[in-house]
Amino acid sequence: MDSLQILAMAAAQVQRSDLLQYAPAFTIRKPRSSDIPALANVERSAAEIFRTANLDFLVDNPTVDPYLLVAMANANHLWIAADKFDQPIGFAGGEFLDGNFHIVEVSVARDSQGMGIGKALMAAMVEQIRWEGFKAMTLTTFRDLPWNAPWYARLGFFEVNAQEMGRTYEEILEIEATHGLDVKSRCVMVKAL
Repeated sequence: MDSLQILAMAAAQVQRSDLLQYAPAFTIRKPRSSDIPALANVERSAAEIFRTANLDFLVDNPTVDPYLLVAMANANHLWIAADKFDQPIGFAGGEFLDGNFHIVEVSVARDSQGMGIGKALMAAMVEQIRWEGFKAMTLTTFRDLPWNAPWYARLGFFEVNAQEMGRTYEEILEIEATHGLDVKSRCVMVKAL
């Protein structure tokens, strides 16, 4: 083998390693039935961040019911963030509620947070539900935690009074209170589409 061939092989190897280095760390896709059982682990991992806000009890709270996840998947309202091995590392899902698209859950595994996965999940969700004709998205979240209401505000959501949204939204906050969440720290947010 001459020096030209060795250089060509070395250049090809560098180019391949550059491509691997810049390969996306995740993809957003539709769920598979095999993903559903893994989403509880993703949600529990995501909840670990609440320990930093002295909300440790949230780590042990129930995760989204698998039947609800299946229903959201069947309605085309569940999105999966998958790692380079196509394993779920995040998800977002929602449902129809009083004429709006209500976000039930957005979770990104703790070791994958801060990489733009949540924002990508939200972008995929907005694109789909806007196409479906929804005029607004809603959610409930913590008002003051940086990765909750302030994060959603950067995505175009704004806080509204639950009473203005209707009894259903008040009931959501009441149910959250039965799970130990302080109603004073929670809020309803809306994004017009």
